[in-house]
Amino acid sequence: MDNEAIDKMQIKAIQKVLTDWNPLGEYAKRFKDLDNYYAESIDLLFYIDKKSSPARINKLMIEIIEEAFNVNVDPKGSMEYALKIRQIIK
Repeated sequence: MDNEAIDKMQIKAIQKVLTDWNPLGEYAKRFKDLDNYYAESIDLLFYIDKKSSPARINKLMIEIIEEAFNVNVDPKGSMEYALKIRQIIK
């Protein structure tokens, strides 16, 4: 498998994790172009690698969502999803 295929697989996997987490909650319905956090998944992959700790991934996840949607994300429970993303990039 080439890097592009791996990246697409990682993007889809991270999209699923972010969609399951759904940090926007009901507010997500306001965004017709949300596309299951596609752009945010790409942003996150840009900043993380195999050496990224779950704490760093968690921090970046929250920052990316807050910046993209101009919201405050409640970090409660987000570490569970950061751990799942960490498993995707290993």
